Amino acid sequence: MAQATTRNEPLIDFAADTAKAANLLLQINGSTLRVINRIQSGVAAATVRTPELLQLQLAPAYPIKKVFSEYEFNTPYPDSVTLAQETKYVEVPNLGYGEEQGYDALSTIEEKVIEYLRAILQSESAPICTARIFGIKDNYLLGYRIICIDEKQSIKATITITSIIYSFDAEETTISGPTEIDFVRKE
Repeated sequence: MAQATTRNEPLIDFAADTAKAANLLLQINGSTLRVINRIQSGVAAATVRTPELLQLQLAPAYPIKKVFSEYEFNTPYPDSVTLAQETKYVEVPNLGYGEEQGYDALSTIEEKVIEYLRAILQSESAPICTARIFGIKDNYLLGYRIICIDEKQSIKATITITSIIYSFDAEETTISGPTEIDFVRKE
């Protein structure tokens, strides 16, 4: 991976590329930078259910054929003190069809690159859920996990927030992001 000083681009673009390769989100608020892990496994920040939950929509993720990374590293020549630069290609296959997504490598160790690519594939191939919630939920932040229980559809969705929209006229908050889905009868 290139260093920030060797690139001819703004530092924020370099940070965004690095965050994308590490499966993170960046949020800048004034002089504060928040780094958010896209794969959250912690406790949910809140639970919302009908009737406070106005609408819950599920959408499948865009199909991903594979995620891959291509990077250069130095290997020594046999019986010599000279190094050769080689290009390594690492991929994690998923489906027989769909999009092929490339990411920068954050390591030159193949096992680490595969670990990052698997994490990216996990979050990119998760279904996307959008929930409209009554009230202005200004305490929700990007990266928070919110449990939404829609008793009409018998669905329990745990959303990792990657988008928040406030509608002040309608007095509602819309959140969306990758989701873990469970089907429930009553909870």
